[in-house]
Amino acid sequence: MTVFAMSGSAGTAFRAMLTCELRFRSWMSMMKRFFLAAVLFVSVLHVWSADATAAIRARFAHTFPEVHISSIQPSQIPGWYLVQADGMAPIFMTADAHYMVQGDFVRFDGDKIVNVSEQAQQKQAVARLNTVPASQEIVFSPRIKPRAVVYAFTDVDCGYCRKMHSQMAAYNALGIEFRYLAWPRTGPDSMTAQQMAGIWCAADRTDALTHAYLGHVDHQSAPAHCQQLISQEFALGESLGVDGTPALFTASGERIGGYLSPTDLAQVLGLKR
Repeated sequence: MTVFAMSGSAGTAFRAMLTCELRFRSWMSMMKRFFLAAVLFVSVLHVWSADATAAIRARFAHTFPEVHISSIQPSQIPGWYLVQADGMAPIFMTADAHYMVQGDFVRFDGDKIVNVSEQAQQKQAVARLNTVPASQEIVFSPRIKPRAVVYAFTDVDCGYCRKMHSQMAAYNALGIEFRYLAWPRTGPDSMTAQQMAGIWCAADRTDALTHAYLGHVDHQSAPAHCQQLISQEFALGESLGVDGTPALFTASGERIGGYLSPTDLAQVLGLKR
């Protein structure tokens, strides 16, 4: 056997190199364990989320079979899921589907109170309003660049809708753009819905709507695709909880009520003269 003798400096260098090698291997081993743990955690989380979704859907199918669920996703509240259902305020449910809350779920952020339910509802409204093509809205814009946008679900037979529209010049003068969506209160198969279908498919829709508010309505039957458009907007309103007109939403998805005078609406929108 051959034995190599090292001088002091060479031995020190060798030991340092060996120490680095051992540390590197230890680090690699730790990273592998961390990676495997992360993969396992994500896999378990995915399975847990899938199980929670299945449990929540099963609960609704058994207890609320008439409710149509559009989405289920983890909420910002640990252990709770956000359930979005057509025509209903946001619903929060535990992963085991044993507890449910519908109403104001609040979070305390220091001295600030955050309404989690409201945030979820606004996010849902924005997403759904953004699905409506501009070609399916009847828009009244100010001459200047709009300072605010309001979505208004309307009915041509609604008294307050007529009053609001009669003040359109004042709203526009304040920089407020109105985007009208059809919501006949008597339903999508009513005579009013048929009249609104003709307005929404008119060559000059803004003029047709203005005349309708004044009582000048074309009673001719509109094509089927126009009636379908009214049905779609009516369903959209229902999914957002609309139950009367006018129903106003901001561009950020906040529902701000029914009729508001130009001055009051500008104040709600935070517009200053």
